[in-house]
Parts: sequence; C-alpha cells; structure tokens
Amino acid sequence: MDRLFFDTNIILDVLEARTPWFPEAAECFALVREGRCAGAVTAITLSDIAYIQRPTDTGRIYAAFSGLLGFLEIAALDQTVVEATLQRQLPDIEDGFQLEAARRWEATYLLTRNVKDFPADAGMRILPPVEYLLVRKH
Repeated sequence: MDRLFFDTNIILDVLEARTPWFPEAAECFALVREGRCAGAVTAITLSDIAYIQRPTDTGRIYAAFSGLLGFLEIAALDQTVVEATLQRQLPDIEDGFQLEAARRWEATYLLTRNVKDFPADAGMRILPPVEYLLVRKH
C-alpha cells in the first residue's frame, strides 16, 4: 500500500480549492479516505496553515483540521527528525522538516508542488499529485 505524505501546499490546495491543482490533490485525499493508501502530514503543516488562515473564522479551521484527522496520520516531528533536518541542511528548513518526517514515517511518496526543493536522494519518490496519479494508473 502506498504511503502518501502531504506537503503543506497540497493541503492548502484542497482546503482552499486552489485551481488548477485542486482536482488531483482531492483525488489523492480520496485514495487515503477510501483506505487505498495511507496518508500523513506533520503538526507543523497544521500550524503553518492555521497561521496562514488566521483571518479566517477559527471554527472553520478547527472543523477542517478535525476532518483531516479523520483520515490522515500526524507524522512525528521530534528531536530525531529535527537532528536529521539539521544534518541534511536543505536551503528551506521547513522542507527539511517535511522530508525527514516523511522518511521517519516511511512514506513511499512525498506529494508536493515544489519537487525541485527536495533532493533526489530522498529515499522516496517526490511528485506533484497529478504525476502520482499517473504513476498509480500504470
């Protein structure tokens, strides 16, 4: 079973129904909701989204997060992940946190629209949702 780790931008694509990315991101969520894949995010993703969405009604944010937790796991972002992030030293430390949390969670895919920001030696495939869906169909 594929283990999909969702980067912050993919969660936002779904929560905000961002075009043109929403349909494929939502389809990846559906695969997890239906039990055909496992899925995870980090707590930092939820924190970042809460900060970005702070002008939004907090009740709406709580409801959205509760919905996500109905089918997504929270991948650990602990000392081991932070130490691995510091050792890897990606240009964007938040991407490092995401990558190392995904590795610790044993993701088979990290879904993001910022593929170029992640190293080729990540230990998993890093793809945007549209490409993941194409790989899955073959």
